[in-house]
Amino acid sequence: MSKEKLQLLRLKKKYIEENKLEFYDPYPFQVKFHNDKSDRIGLVASNQTGKTISGTVQDAFDLTGLYPDWYKGARYDRPIRIVCGGINNDKTRDILQNALLGSPVDRSTSLGTGWIPKKCLDPKRVSLKRGVTDAIGHVMVRHHTMGIFDGWSQLTFSSYESGKEAWMGDTIDIYHGDEEPKMEILGQMGRGCIATKGKIRLTYTPENGETDVLQKVKNEWSHHSATFADVAGGDCSYTFEDGETLTLKTVHTLKGKEGHISKATIENLAKDNPPWMMKTRMMGLPMIGEGLVFSYMESVFKIEPIDFPDHFLFIDAIDFGGLASTSHPTAFVRLCIDPANDVIYVYDGFRVIGKEIPEIAALINMKPNSDIIPVIWPHDGNKTLGQGGTTKEQYLSAGVNMADMHFTNPPEENKVEGSGGIQIMPGITEMSSRFNDGRLKVFSTVLDFFEEYRKYHMKDGKIVDRNDDFLAACRYGVMGRRHAVSLIRTKIAFNQRRAGGGWMSG
Repeated sequence: MSKEKLQLLRLKKKYIEENKLEFYDPYPFQVKFHNDKSDRIGLVASNQTGKTISGTVQDAFDLTGLYPDWYKGARYDRPIRIVCGGINNDKTRDILQNALLGSPVDRSTSLGTGWIPKKCLDPKRVSLKRGVTDAIGHVMVRHHTMGIFDGWSQLTFSSYESGKEAWMGDTIDIYHGDEEPKMEILGQMGRGCIATKGKIRLTYTPENGETDVLQKVKNEWSHHSATFADVAGGDCSYTFEDGETLTLKTVHTLKGKEGHISKATIENLAKDNPPWMMKTRMMGLPMIGEGLVFSYMESVFKIEPIDFPDHFLFIDAIDFGGLASTSHPTAFVRLCIDPANDVIYVYDGFRVIGKEIPEIAALINMKPNSDIIPVIWPHDGNKTLGQGGTTKEQYLSAGVNMADMHFTNPPEENKVEGSGGIQIMPGITEMSSRFNDGRLKVFSTVLDFFEEYRKYHMKDGKIVDRNDDFLAACRYGVMGRRHAVSLIRTKIAFNQRRAGGGWMSG
């Protein structure tokens, strides 16, 4: 190869790297997303479909004014301000900053190799973010109207972890959230759009389940979606855990290129994920059917074990299982309540499968102060068993301190005890509210809780009656906390985590 030809190839490669936006080749779903003129747009998509690409390319279009010939969406004929961000500063740097500006590792050579062309950037107009290595806080971008430079747009990088204050602004034209924000962050985005009549766009996979933000996007926003079928690079199919099949047919981009998702991609994904997560990964559906019942990160409520003061209150709860090895487990949970601050702690418990009542009762009676703390139980404890007596009566006979009445939700004001009903959703709402504001904590050693929490989900608007026994017992305890008792006369001290069956008294 001649030196001249080699030089031309190098120049061509350099031009493509520094003018990436010019060579953008969207899928049909991306064209539809870009051409949407709505003020509130949500792209809720599966993994690996290009949702972040879609959002950051649109950011580049609006910041630079360099819209392609096929573009029919909203246009800006002036410089604008965009705030974009993700879950935390590191993710924002590694994903959004990288996509828009180029690799953050060496800005001297990479700045301008993202979706924003190099010709639209000035290294002197780039401000670093304090405290985050290689992260950019603000950057000015050359804007063009009808191809003529008319001023500088401003791009600001933020993150959800920085709190709602970081998203406050009075003259923001566009907010772009990559991954799902909490409602308070979304509210601040809306506040910042009031003066400018600005836009908000969210691009994310609904890994937090059927949240209030997702409901708002689906019901009130212009809602876009993308699945593996929208970016398929071959004909194949995949059958999910529930029997539903997703069929993929080859899709082509605007310029005729085949999609990038293949059968091998799906096979590898299935190796790395449990079956119940595959619909989220491949179809962009809320995690497990219609979504996780609780979408809070475990770090919000998981704590290391602590000692409880004498004035705290205690309550136990049980959810009955069956004798067969395939039956629901019996779950027993212990809760402690800080009456001054209204904080509930789940500190102990167990699940057992296929055990007789005397065996389960023995495990309960081994617990410290089990003779003092009442056990809340569900209404099916009133059923008569084949060997005579109700379930509740047999536990009583085995020495378990069963509460007098079966579980009911708290009665309304001035109503009699027991009139609150046994509906599930009031307890779910109460637990969710407490997770949200820090009034429900779980010891890190209560492994049964976390195992069920990660799979606790809804389908067709109902909680799936599977792997929910420990959480059901927790709900009885939370909603039955009015029956908790004080152990002020019995000093309780909890030592390090036990090896098999609960906390041992000091």
